[in-house]
Amino acid sequence: MATQRPKRYALAIELTSFCNQKCGYCYNDFREDGGKSVGALPTETLLSLVDKALTEVEFDHVTLTGGEPFARQDFFEVMDVIKKHGVGAQIISNGGMVTEAIAKRLAPYKPYFVQVTLDGATKEQHEAHVGEGHYDKTLRGISLLKMHGVTVCGCIVISRKNAHHVGEILDQFRRLGVKSVALSRFSPAGYAASNVAELLPSRSDMVAALEQAEARGRDHKMDLQVTMPMPPCVIEHSDYPHVRFGGCPIGTEMQEFALGPKGELRNCTLHADVIGYGETESFAALVEAPLVTHYRDVTPEFCAPCPHKRTCVGGCGAAGVAVLGKDNPLDPFVAQHVDDAFRAKLRAARKGDAPVVPANRLRRASV
Repeated sequence: MATQRPKRYALAIELTSFCNQKCGYCYNDFREDGGKSVGALPTETLLSLVDKALTEVEFDHVTLTGGEPFARQDFFEVMDVIKKHGVGAQIISNGGMVTEAIAKRLAPYKPYFVQVTLDGATKEQHEAHVGEGHYDKTLRGISLLKMHGVTVCGCIVISRKNAHHVGEILDQFRRLGVKSVALSRFSPAGYAASNVAELLPSRSDMVAALEQAEARGRDHKMDLQVTMPMPPCVIEHSDYPHVRFGGCPIGTEMQEFALGPKGELRNCTLHADVIGYGETESFAALVEAPLVTHYRDVTPEFCAPCPHKRTCVGGCGAAGVAVLGKDNPLDPFVAQHVDDAFRAKLRAARKGDAPVVPANRLRRASV
């Protein structure tokens, strides 16, 4: 009797470590050197790995991401493998490498959507997050996709720099014909941990952002969802009835695994710990590994008395590990308000007195 494939929600495939932008909030560790140390899998290996993953596990859908997914010349070969398995696909892109030829070729595949990030309603504000020379290219990418009938969803990475301008950015998305937007609260995992002092929004920053979002959801019927964990000890979700809130899905039926550019499977795109390698191990076994099934068994000490700890798990654990270390991985979004030592480090860094060194950047002196 054939063994039934395990069912899982989603698989995010990081097609390449290369990206044309230089975002300070990038959660990819390989952003440190622009992906040079990681590169990307050869076409044959990548296609074989995607085929193997979709054969061994029944995923509801696939998310193609990176780096910048449209940077791969074999992008549509990957789409063909996904289509062969009858699995839905969505794409996360910065929009800057979308040409008319790409948009036209993509349309018949009918992806659920292409999610494109806009971090400012002006060129200066957006490029303060992603680097110079990208604002106009992103707007053009959105226009080309929509012109060819490809559904576009927006994304705003809400940071300390733009939290008070979220309403203006949402208005810009509406002018572009985009009414579904992900509100991705900055989470300092991976490379972004180096920029925690510069970009981490406070509770008051997020309240300002959410109040603006709530007004657009209520008055303009925008479909808005906070896609990064927003612990209820910091933000009361019910205050914003026209904004949907998500939590950390690791270890639940809504988990989106990450298949990295070296062929490694991880708990999500933000986590660095490797579960295993699909080329040499069964994906069906990997999605049921202890690193997955026992993820929610441990929560930060601060969360111990909280009735929400099993659902919230302390916010974004990947950011907690990156910034504060594995011994006390409380989400820095929470820790800045309850950890005196961490709050002092942030204040010092913001005055230019001392950097906040991420835990995973620390190096022990040789004995």
